[in-house]
Amino acid sequence: MMLQYNHRPHYLLLFLLLILLSASGCNQPSSPTPSAPAKTGEANVLTIGSTMKMENINIDDYYFGIFRAIFTHQGLVKLSESGQFSGDMAQSWESEDGKTWNFSLRPGLTWHDGQPLTAADIKFTLEYHIAKSVEYRSHFALIESIEAPDEQSLIITLSQPNPRFLYNLLVLRVLPQHIFAAVDQPAAFNSPLAAIGCGPYVFHHFDAKGGLLTFIANPNYHRGPPVFPEVRIRLFKNPDTLQMALQKGDIDLTYTYSGGTDPVYAAALRQNPRIRLLQVPNLGVSKALIFNTSKTALADSRVRQALSYAINYDELIRLFAPVSGIIPTAGFIPPGTPGYTSTRPLSFSPEKAQQLLDLAGYTAIGDKIREKEGQSLAFEIIVRNDIAENIRIAELLQKYFRAVGVNMVIKLADSTLYRTISDRDKSYTSLLARTTPWGMMMWAGMGSGYMDGRNIGWAMVTDTAFQSLVDQMNRDRLPADYQQHAADLQLYYAENLPAIALYWDSFIQPTSVAITGWKINPLYGVLNEDSWYSIRRDPH
Repeated sequence: MMLQYNHRPHYLLLFLLLILLSASGCNQPSSPTPSAPAKTGEANVLTIGSTMKMENINIDDYYFGIFRAIFTHQGLVKLSESGQFSGDMAQSWESEDGKTWNFSLRPGLTWHDGQPLTAADIKFTLEYHIAKSVEYRSHFALIESIEAPDEQSLIITLSQPNPRFLYNLLVLRVLPQHIFAAVDQPAAFNSPLAAIGCGPYVFHHFDAKGGLLTFIANPNYHRGPPVFPEVRIRLFKNPDTLQMALQKGDIDLTYTYSGGTDPVYAAALRQNPRIRLLQVPNLGVSKALIFNTSKTALADSRVRQALSYAINYDELIRLFAPVSGIIPTAGFIPPGTPGYTSTRPLSFSPEKAQQLLDLAGYTAIGDKIREKEGQSLAFEIIVRNDIAENIRIAELLQKYFRAVGVNMVIKLADSTLYRTISDRDKSYTSLLARTTPWGMMMWAGMGSGYMDGRNIGWAMVTDTAFQSLVDQMNRDRLPADYQQHAADLQLYYAENLPAIALYWDSFIQPTSVAITGWKINPLYGVLNEDSWYSIRRDPH
């Protein structure tokens, strides 16, 4: 069976015209002239508010990486609004066997500093990330070799066939080899050169103290310049001040990657005639309890099952997802996901929790913490200290579990320490986390990358039955075969509970009513390249 794609952009005539006029595909002067200050609400500036904690402009900064993906940098492929693959830097690609992938790049691509962008840059980027990043080493674990036989051709060979390889490539953002070849420690490289890309916007300025990040339109991008010549990101330290700025009209919209506005603010926002609330589908899990299944107490699936019955899901939804929250199933994967299979709904039953803990051998003595062979039934959970609702949820979980004789100790961590613990040293017993739509798609899909100890592996599952199933899903070339194995994987989740979805929901995305024409991307919500060419400000 031949996996073949040949996506011709609809902008070919415009692109050829730009080639004739500027002799470049997406270049920008190396020292862009600072734009004149503009007031929020003026036609030439879009102002976005966010509480995403950005510290610097190096490629290791998680949230600046999100903004790079949205504004300045490109990958080989992307997802369209309908969730289909389309070309980004690649204009076409094909694979006859799912193992060797051939990509043909758009002609005339250049970096923002005017240097040519070629297949060698992409080869360099993949090899650089694999060498420098634990996370990317997981994402690209199947890559065996990379070749760039000419400037517009790239060949990636995998160690085994994987028809789903394009999903893993969605995280790729290509770096300029002429800059990064000399950068040995990317996390310490905070020069403006670190932000040079070839996307529709160009990095302009970051004021860490003032909390302002600015991008300006790239006039030589192959689609032409975006509608808004300037985009400003105002970074707020807490959600209260962010929401106040939105209510007053100081910003055009709020934004959180793979998230929305806390429902606690939704009622007030609905009363403001200047604000529109959009519902954005969520194929991730907004709040999840992830167990490190390699740890002693939590290695017993009966303990994990017991904890699932101790949780009051109705209360969590009432407090944290009242607009669109629904009780999840034990299969973890939210409905709407291609290949979703219905499994048993999670339910609140402290009595069932007590029975399962009894079966697991943990003795209850009055209202004390249960014990087994002299060891108390206790575990630690790592929680982000900069997300107030996560702290509140952790405190509720602590109360639920204490009621059935389990002691959950809350350990707060800032975003940097949290990433170190969760993604690198794996020292946690459990995590309060979210899963993003892309994260649910990566590896073999169905959240497998979060579970599999060979990948990001928050749940650190090493069970051979699980890993054999994941390997089969990575090899499946027929949709029917993949869907059957995906169903089997969800049944595995339901039986073994390496993670518990605390609720499913959709995102609440506020925006000024004056901004219309938003496109909803499956990965990035309203902020995406298609929106840059479709949104307009109503002058009235």
